[in-house]
Amino acid sequence: MEYELYHDESQVDGYWHGMLLVPNGSKSQILALMGQAREHTAFLTPISFKGVRHDRGPKYDLAQSWLSVSVAALRARAGNGSTVMTLGRDAEGKLVYKGFSGAPKCKFVLFRERDAHRRMSGHLDHASKIETTFRIGLKGGLHMLGSAAAPISITKLHFDGHEHYRRHVDRERILSRLKGLRHYCSVAAGEEVIDDRSSDHRRSDAQPYDDCQLLQLTDLVVGACHTILCGGEGRHRSLAAPVAELVAKYREGPARMANSRWKDAFCMSQCFLEDGQWCFACLEPVSDGRAAEPRLL
Repeated sequence: MEYELYHDESQVDGYWHGMLLVPNGSKSQILALMGQAREHTAFLTPISFKGVRHDRGPKYDLAQSWLSVSVAALRARAGNGSTVMTLGRDAEGKLVYKGFSGAPKCKFVLFRERDAHRRMSGHLDHASKIETTFRIGLKGGLHMLGSAAAPISITKLHFDGHEHYRRHVDRERILSRLKGLRHYCSVAAGEEVIDDRSSDHRRSDAQPYDDCQLLQLTDLVVGACHTILCGGEGRHRSLAAPVAELVAKYREGPARMANSRWKDAFCMSQCFLEDGQWCFACLEPVSDGRAAEPRLL
């Protein structure tokens, strides 16, 4: 199956890569649901997880609606009951609910570099470190979520703007050095495969509107996962609720996920350098004094 990949990050408690893989055949369906939520909330400007500063209002409603859509979009199997989404509020201020029983088969990879690249030395600039750990996380995620029966072919990679990298994303470092992919995984290598323009759809130099929406959705999912694992303010814990069930299922282990509607749809892990070698592990609680229960993995 062919996918487009949308990338965003969080730089709190390490460096977190979020990669949303959207099948080309499901893209319009997911965008239609997201568009309905925008219409019902009448919130038309760009949205981000950290930008939600209140636990009510159109922005909050849109963010939570989109997160519920993301969970439905990650379904890998149809049937076995519906996933309930919220799509904003009606004219009377009541939440609009919609059941979803399809299987769009999106995938999400959450990959954390534990030490926020501080241990990476040599002649790497800030962007090179990000590109390197992105490449590591991408390879591991494709291997974990793909299979011979369900191959993954990435046709396009979208990054949320290049300004904060202080240069354009380096195609060579990401694609040409992506070695050793298993036979059921592939990533296109053409000149136009990477788009690192802005995700702000108000800008004239932004990516196409639909891609901006999916990049903003990726931001929300990364923020929600981080909040579930690491704690956060009350409004953000409430906002992350649609994703919490998915993270909980994953934490129960492979046997639980094998029987889930979200089989091979979601994975999370971390890496860190030790004695100059890359090490890999499950995500661990962050020791910063915040409530322990939401962060256990």
